[in-house]
Amino acid sequence: MKTQKSRRVSGSWGVGLAVLAGLVLWGSGACRSEKSAQPKTEDALSLAALTPVLGEARDTSSGLADFTQSDEEIILSYHLYLTDRTNADQEIARDLAPKIRKLYGHFRTVDRVSFEVSLPDPSSAVDWNPYVSFVMTRKLVKETGWSDLLDTDLLSVALDVKRAE
Repeated sequence: MKTQKSRRVSGSWGVGLAVLAGLVLWGSGACRSEKSAQPKTEDALSLAALTPVLGEARDTSSGLADFTQSDEEIILSYHLYLTDRTNADQEIARDLAPKIRKLYGHFRTVDRVSFEVSLPDPSSAVDWNPYVSFVMTRKLVKETGWSDLLDTDLLSVALDVKRAE
């Protein structure tokens, strides 16, 4: 009887070790899948990567129309669809400030961004006219701490503000 008892114990040890090994393998696979499921905070700069952050310019919707990149900055051509230009500067701030915040949050290596904002031509349904250009930097964004100032008066905080004539 002692022999049978010891066989059961060794059989139990074998099953226990197999279960333990299975749990270890399952746990390591779960850890790897968690690591790959973490949100991505940076993509390569492209129109496709920037469009979800800034929106896509269409006939009657504001968004990114085009972009170029140099060693020093990225230049974004942004179409802001407005039917009333009375408060255009405030509308630019309301529309772009949250998108700028998201841009700097998503693309950690982006520093200097030049925005060229165009508004629809009142006499044409398809043409856009340059309205204002300005520059934002990561340092400026950090210094302002994203206070309400950026959401309401973005152009007074921005650098190199140039209005089209």
